[in-house]
Amino acid sequence: MNSSAFSAALVAAIAATALVAEAAPMTMMTKPLAVTMAAQNGSGETGAAMLRDTARGLVVTVHLKNAKGPQPMHLHKGTCAKLDPKPAYALHNVVNGMSVTTVPGVTIGELRGKFAINAHKSTTDIATYVSCGDVK
Repeated sequence: MNSSAFSAALVAAIAATALVAEAAPMTMMTKPLAVTMAAQNGSGETGAAMLRDTARGLVVTVHLKNAKGPQPMHLHKGTCAKLDPKPAYALHNVVNGMSVTTVPGVTIGELRGKFAINAHKSTTDIATYVSCGDVK
């Protein structure tokens, strides 16, 4: 290999290493986290949420049994026992018992121990919580 070809290969290798190093924090995936969703206010709505870090953001997938109609969902600061009523992040409504949302710029590590996922009864009855799960 001549010196100019070697130099070009070296520059390409350094550039590739820099790109990988720069992308590492965004692409380093943590293990998915399961969150148990418990019924609230006699709703009977139970289920689970799965949180997964991806390069595009946090993917939150929720499955609720006994869900009734489109229901707003949010990530709130606090716990199910002591929830900040102001949502921190909106999630897609639960429709037919399911919601899938990608929240850009958020990771499981940032939410763990500080946030809860909750579902509201309906778009017209936001004040009534029907299911909640602490992000532990």
